[in-house]
Amino acid sequence: MTVFTCASTGQSITLLGEPKNSGEAKVWQTNRNGYLAKIYHDQKPERVQKLAVMIAHRPKEPNSHLNHISFAWPKSLLKDAQGDCVGFLMPEIKEGKELIDIYNPQLRKRLKLEVDWRFLHTTALNIASIIEAIHISDYVLGDIKPQNILVNDRALPSIIDTDSFQVRNPKNNKVYRCSVGSDGFTPPELIGKDFDSIDQTEVHDRFRLAVIIYQLLFGGQTPFAGKWTGTGDTPLPNELIRHGFWLYAPNNLIQPVERTIPLEIVHPEVQRCFLKCFNDGYQNPNLRPTAEDWVKALRLAVNELTICGKVDSHYYSQTYGKCYWCDRFTKLHIDIFPGFARPKQQSAFAVSTSQPKAFAADKTLENVAIGGQIHTLQGHSNSVNSVAFSPNGKTLASGSNDNTIKLWDVGTGREIYTLQGHFSNVYSVAFSPDGKILASGSDDTNIKLWDVTTRGQIRTLQAHSAWVLSVAFSPDGKILASGSCDRTIKLWDVTTGRQIRTLQVHSSNVNSVAFSPDGKILASGSNDTTIKLWDVTTGRQIRTFQAHSDWVRLVAFSPDGKILASGSDDKTIKLWDVTTGGQIRTLQGHSDWVRSVAFSPDGKTLASASFDNTIKLWDVGTAREIYTLKGHSSYVYSVAFSPDGKILASASFDKTINIWQLASSSNTATSSLIKPTQSNISQPAASTPHIQPVITQPSATHTTTTTLNSDVNVLVVVIVGIGLFFCLLGWSAFLAWFAFFWYCVAIALLWFDSWRGHKNPRL
Repeated sequence: MTVFTCASTGQSITLLGEPKNSGEAKVWQTNRNGYLAKIYHDQKPERVQKLAVMIAHRPKEPNSHLNHISFAWPKSLLKDAQGDCVGFLMPEIKEGKELIDIYNPQLRKRLKLEVDWRFLHTTALNIASIIEAIHISDYVLGDIKPQNILVNDRALPSIIDTDSFQVRNPKNNKVYRCSVGSDGFTPPELIGKDFDSIDQTEVHDRFRLAVIIYQLLFGGQTPFAGKWTGTGDTPLPNELIRHGFWLYAPNNLIQPVERTIPLEIVHPEVQRCFLKCFNDGYQNPNLRPTAEDWVKALRLAVNELTICGKVDSHYYSQTYGKCYWCDRFTKLHIDIFPGFARPKQQSAFAVSTSQPKAFAADKTLENVAIGGQIHTLQGHSNSVNSVAFSPNGKTLASGSNDNTIKLWDVGTGREIYTLQGHFSNVYSVAFSPDGKILASGSDDTNIKLWDVTTRGQIRTLQAHSAWVLSVAFSPDGKILASGSCDRTIKLWDVTTGRQIRTLQVHSSNVNSVAFSPDGKILASGSNDTTIKLWDVTTGRQIRTFQAHSDWVRLVAFSPDGKILASGSDDKTIKLWDVTTGGQIRTLQGHSDWVRSVAFSPDGKTLASASFDNTIKLWDVGTAREIYTLKGHSSYVYSVAFSPDGKILASASFDKTINIWQLASSSNTATSSLIKPTQSNISQPAASTPHIQPVITQPSATHTTTTTLNSDVNVLVVVIVGIGLFFCLLGWSAFLAWFAFFWYCVAIALLWFDSWRGHKNPRL
């Protein structure tokens, strides 16, 4: 058993187990949990000096908020019994796969890794972000290659072998060079050069970073592989790089082959970065995109990705306009992102390439005319997946594909705060019954609990192995339920964060979970087209509802707990008797997938959101449609009633949240926050609504009407006065006045009636 001394703390470090060879050193487990020891085969004074500079000047960790280690940076020098430095202590990167295992389709399949194109985009974005942080601290990575980058299941990379970096001592500017490089990743100006004698710059790293990103986004293909059309045998990769040959070079001698994934499938900004790096940057290396440039381009690209309508693991760029992976499978019978095929092609994605409505970025609350006046909350930079009101109705929470949760003041429509912590899409948000905690579920597989008052993270719940699609609090606030793409439901103790139990019967993604009002029953809806009821205390399955012909997206209990509503991709909503398990009725009216349902607090009205871009209000008692609310320019993902039932919030793919003002059954208007008019509300003639849209500013309308009536009265008085004057002149003059009088009255009445009909066409 070998023992060394930690130079920074004086503690003894014991080497454990069998070491792993790492070129010029061996890497050991240690008795210090979470840390490894790298012990060199031979000791060099210059290496010790280099490590000392690195330990004293550590780059800022860009992912500290995610409790993630982005680079295995030297922590402390290690000394032997004679006091000589023999190596260093560094953090251990756990549960990471080599980058090649992530982007290579064959290796992914062998390792059974569930990786899609969005995961690869996110990984590329995070790698660029980490390298940007390293460059800011004046380090040059030098030997960037897939073996030196590990990636976990949250698409978070970690860079290892950091002791090979080029290091500059900020005190005396002495440079400790990176003496190694890798074929296929070395920029053309350095090929054939002696790295031991060259001071590199971050400009050289830019080339290596571009190659790594290309391999991530193009299924492991390199930019220098294709059909050689020049004379002789195909040159080696380094020779191709030296001469500036790549797939999209001008006057190129390399041509794409049938399996080559084309450049145009990625976002235009990402395309531009590749072209600048390998074309413009060949002649002038300074023109290569920086790590910061890549971060900006990839962030745009991630936000523009959309899911395919046929295969649930296919993502494609909206700017490209169609699913390349489906087309590639049809042509080549090769699918590098295999997943579950949709039961049938849905029409919703036929228009998925249309651009969301553009809104002004300088206002949080904007008055947008879409047929009538509505208020739109804007601030998210990507689609909004979920909305939830706080118990007092004053705050609205929203979760988005921009990886954030936003809190909004319902009264003013202003953004209160943005909660950041998830590294990927936020699919569900829910307030605790006391309003003190907000829960969020994300496709980073995590659930986060937030303190609404301080807006800080309370804890992260980690146990799901795939996207968390739904979270819900029990009525007493003690239990949190979560549904996931890993086909399980988990129950959590909110106070301790401990997992209580896992419910696992569904055969596909669990899209929605909901507690009954008494907290005794949990309902779940799944892609297996079923709805299941569970006993919360025992975890026993009570019954299964099965009548939908497609995925069940959301389930909701009525306030009295007697009815369960479900929305499905079969374009219907079904109402179920919770006690008997029988189907009460089916609500039909949407022309596309139903993504969300919500009961009003009095249980008389049901709201539904659909991919047909509308929200519908239904009379629960009669199953008749009351209204169709039109205002979003794209798919509507979520709806929620305020606790008093006077406001409805809706979230959409168009990146906005609409706030709709509703009235009580007595038609008493509440605040005039919104005015849905006849042009944006379709009303079936047969319905008898108990919720009606508010006509904005009723007092102003009444005043205008009164003023018009007064104007007519004044006109009559004036004309009568003139008539009396004509009477004094004789009967012929009186008769002439009499005809003129009724002519004026008729004109006035016609004008008033025309004005009234123009202002309110419902009359």
